[in-house]
Amino acid sequence: MIDILLLILSVVIGSILGYFFSSNKILSKFLLTFSGAYFLGITVLEIFPGVYEGHSHTIGLFVLAGLLFQIIVESLSKGAEHGHVHFQKNQQIPVSIFIGLFLHSFFEGMPVGHQHSDSLLWAIVIHNIPITMVLFGAISNMTDSLRNKILFLSLFAIAGPLGVLFGDTILAQYHKEVTAFVGGIFLHIATVILFESTDSHKFKTQKIVTLLLGFAIAYLTISLSHSH
Repeated sequence: MIDILLLILSVVIGSILGYFFSSNKILSKFLLTFSGAYFLGITVLEIFPGVYEGHSHTIGLFVLAGLLFQIIVESLSKGAEHGHVHFQKNQQIPVSIFIGLFLHSFFEGMPVGHQHSDSLLWAIVIHNIPITMVLFGAISNMTDSLRNKILFLSLFAIAGPLGVLFGDTILAQYHKEVTAFVGGIFLHIATVILFESTDSHKFKTQKIVTLLLGFAIAYLTISLSHSH
């Protein structure tokens, strides 16, 4: 239950930040880069060691399937998972983008209930905040209707929790495979965020510091989770 509440809360926090800071591109880029680094850290340090332990190399097929799935989903979402979302004023509701985001959030929530630590949950929570922040700003550009804003963001907010419930029930016995699948999703999103967040592919001091911060907090989160 706490998992579900935190996933919903992450969208609420992102919406609040979006309301006040959606036009602040520096802040949104920092949060996206940090979330990408944290995603990558959790994937390499926690998810991959866990899914490969005691399994044959075939578990890697699920990692590759997750990566491929995310590429396909992005044909719908247009890359909204890593901050690429722009709506025009009075634009028709972009249904495909919300379908893509819903599927992405739903699938990455599926293994949350079967983890030995909360690292994966926090990775999703941290990633949801900047994505919701950017999404809120994009929706605000499209419409002034408060009802539409609440509707779109609510659909995004419940996708992850629905994935958690689905993973805890129907796919419970396949949690290792599901975790590997989500690891592939994380790997794709993290690398896209980190590569695309640098202008002209030049590494800047600010980006290096942000990456190190994300990696360090990912490591500390995992260490603290396993120490209890």
